[in-house]
Amino acid sequence: MKKTLLFGYIIIVLSAFTGILFASLSLQYFTAKTNSDGVLIEWKTNDEGGTARFEIERSATNPDNFIFIKSVNATGNNSYYSYQDNSVNFGPNEGSSIYFYRLKCVQPNGSYTYSNTISVVHAISGIKNTWGSIKAIFR
Repeated sequence: MKKTLLFGYIIIVLSAFTGILFASLSLQYFTAKTNSDGVLIEWKTNDEGGTARFEIERSATNPDNFIFIKSVNATGNNSYYSYQDNSVNFGPNEGSSIYFYRLKCVQPNGSYTYSNTISVVHAISGIKNTWGSIKAIFR
């Protein structure tokens, strides 16, 4: 009985340790750059540690109120990902705004971790801002 119980504890400890090993995610970089269409988000992984997908989240003006904007399936270790967030031009923020981004790294079992939070200042030119307002009138 003691051998069975000890063996059971060893299996549980090994399973937990293996889960921690496979749940590790290593990002080489995670950046956001403003451009004329919006904000380009890019990241590269070293080790995805069994990650099933990445959910991109954004917060405007402060890093406390994140919303989901896009889900991207993981493709394996040493992968490059990018997403062009064009919706920042049409939000309530006009002129120059700060946006915060983070990645929700979701495992196949539904557990998740978050990446670090990054920020970018996105400036909309006066011409583009005016044109966006004109287009909105005719929608």
